[in-house]
Amino acid sequence: VSSAFIALGLVLTIFRLAYRIWLRRFWIEDAWAGVAFLCGIVVLTSCWTYVEAGEGLGEEGIISLWVYSFAFSSMVWAVRQSILFSIVRIVYATQHLRRLILGLAGFFLCLWAGLVAQKAWNNGHDTSWYQTTGRVHVSMTRPMVAFELMTDCLSDTILIVLPLRLLWSLKLPKRQKRMIFAVFSSSIIVTIISIFRGVCQIAKYTTVLATATDFETALSLLVCNLLVIVTFLYRIFGFVGADDPVSIDDNDYTTRTNTGGVFTTVDLGDA
Repeated sequence: VSSAFIALGLVLTIFRLAYRIWLRRFWIEDAWAGVAFLCGIVVLTSCWTYVEAGEGLGEEGIISLWVYSFAFSSMVWAVRQSILFSIVRIVYATQHLRRLILGLAGFFLCLWAGLVAQKAWNNGHDTSWYQTTGRVHVSMTRPMVAFELMTDCLSDTILIVLPLRLLWSLKLPKRQKRMIFAVFSSSIIVTIISIFRGVCQIAKYTTVLATATDFETALSLLVCNLLVIVTFLYRIFGFVGADDPVSIDDNDYTTRTNTGGVFTTVDLGDA
């Protein structure tokens, strides 16, 4: 079931990238979505490689766990980078906002690098788990789990509060504003399941942990593409202009123009 949701997230990513390229609006957040897509494929492949290997796993299972461990973290943080840069498409990209986004992007990269470095050290420092009886499994230490849980909650809180705060003052039709608020708030779901995964790691619930991790992968991919997909459907089903006599003269939820060397965006209700 979790694999089916991951596959759905990958399909939606393909649609999102193709749609953005077709509109000639491919930008940084789409590139990060592409990175998340590649990592998602690696996660799904390594997961099934591990499952198909069965009991008494040898090099195949060990390599699968190494790859899965890094690909999962990279996918989650690529999704966060994509959501972060998508904020620029919704609000006016002033110099202050652009510096803030770049600073947060660098901060997220540091958190990701710190987590990957910890996993690399944990997996390679003590290789006794290579000889585990039955299915091979490597556990994270409690400090590592605490660090990962802290970074998940901190980054997801930023991705929820920042766009809501910036969008609050924008003059948009109520229907469109509610739609954007709901899309960005959906990151709360990923936060909840990441907290649940952290609890499973601390309590050593390895069976439930695998399922929780897979569902976090799927939900992250879905949330990553939600804004583009929802706004696409928003236009297809004719909601544009429902709250305002002026409709969107665009094929996407934003239009970037260049004025004086500063990128800005046009409100969803502007023609």
